[in-house]
Amino acid sequence: MKPKSKLKIFNEFCADIQELLNNLSIETTNYELYLKAFTHPSFANEHHLRNNERLEFLGDAILDFLVGEFLFKKYPHMPEGDMSKTRSQYVCAQANAEYSKNLKLDKFLLLGRGEEEQGGRAKPAVLGDLFEAFLGALYLDQGIDKVRELLESHVYPQIEYEKTEYFADYKSKLQEYTQAKSRNALQYHVEAESGPAHDKRFEVGVYHDGIKLGHGYGKSKKEAEQVAAHDALSKLKV
Repeated sequence: MKPKSKLKIFNEFCADIQELLNNLSIETTNYELYLKAFTHPSFANEHHLRNNERLEFLGDAILDFLVGEFLFKKYPHMPEGDMSKTRSQYVCAQANAEYSKNLKLDKFLLLGRGEEEQGGRAKPAVLGDLFEAFLGALYLDQGIDKVRELLESHVYPQIEYEKTEYFADYKSKLQEYTQAKSRNALQYHVEAESGPAHDKRFEVGVYHDGIKLGHGYGKSKKEAEQVAAHDALSKLKV
């Protein structure tokens, strides 16, 4: 199949993304910036475009800062350790993926054919990166106050009212389940690493009695293990 021209991709994206921008009250002329934010590396490779990895790096830093700022101001007596733990619950691959879905960012994600066929549009790691890339683009286009405004609507309420615990201790729950059936321990294996040293991505598989129960992706081995355990629990319907 012949790749689409860059102009056709750009025109189709501009027409599609306007719905999202209108819903979020974003007025822009910098559509190229948002096109880059929604371009997954797999699509970029197929069509010779720039991907969203640099914007994801920027958005990650901004998200960390703004959630930290929110916790610092909102909870003046919260100890540093508790602030770090809380931020890790609401700024992780699983949480960021949920924000992407809530905002319907996944609807506009540009994926390569192979990644699409492998279910990339539903992968927490892909959707989490998309959310951060979108924040990076929004920051460059509209400034940090607009990013803060978006988080005030879609992220901070989750923390303030503790609506969701995205980073629950799934490892302990999975361990309790398997120990009730077998004395053999769970094993977590790092199956792949990608990205530069400052922005690593880990893929972890969780095994029991030589059988792979689940896998997960994360920015740290700990996060990937939790996502893998959650995947296993979902498949086991626990």
